[in-house]
Amino acid sequence: MHIRSWPILGLMLIHAIVPAQAADALPAPSLDDARALRARAKSLKDEAGKNYEIDKAACQAMLIALNCMTAAKQRRAEALRAADTLAREGRGIEREISRLEAEAKAAKREAEAPAQAAREREEVERFRQKEAQKAAERERKSAEEAGKIEGRRAKLAAEQAARQERMERRRQEDAKRAEQAPERARKRAERERQHAERVKRIDERARQYAEKLKQRESVEKARQAVQPVGEAAK
Repeated sequence: MHIRSWPILGLMLIHAIVPAQAADALPAPSLDDARALRARAKSLKDEAGKNYEIDKAACQAMLIALNCMTAAKQRRAEALRAADTLAREGRGIEREISRLEAEAKAAKREAEAPAQAAREREEVERFRQKEAQKAAERERKSAEEAGKIEGRRAKLAAEQAARQERMERRRQEDAKRAEQAPERARKRAERERQHAERVKRIDERARQYAEKLKQRESVEKARQAVQPVGEAAK
């Protein structure tokens, strides 16, 4: 009795699931539906294997079983075909859902493309404005620093000219006093020599300081010339 009733019940269950899903006006299948179909297909295959073993044992227990095994194999084949049908349907649903999702993503990207392009243009414009502001600030600082350097150079030149004027005036005064008194002239000459040495050292320090200012100015100009290239690379 089990051998006759099992395939009928199995086929009735399979045909009740698949046609009913195809006939009813239900929403589009989901991934859960696809997984359920594939799980059901696996379950049917497992059941087909178990029932075949039961049928085979029953056939072997019969004294005369001419068509028993043939019928058992046929029932197993029908059950496996039904399971394969369910599995193919599940895979088809998964492929269709993947296709629809890809189309939806593509449509979304296409719909958002103008807004995205506008945002990118705005970002580019903001970047250009920031770079222009940075360049203007660098130019302002460069001009300010150049003014400071020029001011220090002018101050140094004025101080040096003033020192030379004072030294020249003192030299003339010493020369005048030397004419009046040889001894005082000698002493003054000695003082003048010493003073000249001090002046020479002062001039040497002033020259070295002026050279340092020139070197700093050259380094600053070189740094300013290289800096915009580094900023552009960033």
